[in-house]
Amino acid sequence: MFDFLKKKPDVSSVSEAVETPRDFTNSIGMEFLYIDGGEFMMGRNPQYNEGGDVESPAHSVKLSGFWIAKYPVTQEQYFKLTRVNPSFFKNDKVEEESSRRHPVEQVSWFDAKAYVELINRYEGKTRFYALPTEAQWEYVAKAGGNTRFTFGDSEAQLDDHAVYEYSANAKTAAVGNRLPNRLGIHDLLGNVWEWCEDDFFANYNGAPSDGSPRIGGAEGESFKVRRGGSYKTGYMCLRSSFRGYSRPDFISNDIGLRLVINGDPLK
Repeated sequence: MFDFLKKKPDVSSVSEAVETPRDFTNSIGMEFLYIDGGEFMMGRNPQYNEGGDVESPAHSVKLSGFWIAKYPVTQEQYFKLTRVNPSFFKNDKVEEESSRRHPVEQVSWFDAKAYVELINRYEGKTRFYALPTEAQWEYVAKAGGNTRFTFGDSEAQLDDHAVYEYSANAKTAAVGNRLPNRLGIHDLLGNVWEWCEDDFFANYNGAPSDGSPRIGGAEGESFKVRRGGSYKTGYMCLRSSFRGYSRPDFISNDIGLRLVINGDPLK
């Protein structure tokens, strides 16, 4: 798992080999990193008395490799395709020069899905870009471990990694403003919540074990999962396994989106 974190072999011993690129930038400037497939424990870590039934039972999930955006979708990237910017934190609310690099917000789950469809059409793809599944999101957040936060267990480091209640000055920040996690992914914690593909269920009973989205059923029809916390939330919402949810038509100035690619952009 996460083979690209391992020490690279001496180049002289593999002179005939061609290393697969691990980064990709698309036509509108979105940067993606490849995440090796692997197996991890999804859900609450029993070492800590937090999370409750909504993060239980902890269960093993095995995923295929995928690409994930280094940053949430920015206001500039959203505007390029939709020609609208629904965000609250723009113009006089934040420094105008940097507002285009703030995450887009006030985006419903339906808006996020429409954006996915739009970028697929724009680049001539079919079901190529997507919202992350809940399992993909948590897999990246845990980055090969099962720590409380994407960087470790102690909230003492949160100010370096997250735009949240105690470090946000009551507004979003330009993406990449804090340190990335061990995989090089920024803004997983705080700034804006990120919509996932999945319907929300009150526990993980019956959840897929292959990283696919959990969709359907009477319980899951009313709410969609969002992950990562925001500039408004306290540290408990920034835990790797924390699950938020809202109706798919709900909008707020602390909810945005991040994209994944489930194909090979280098072909």
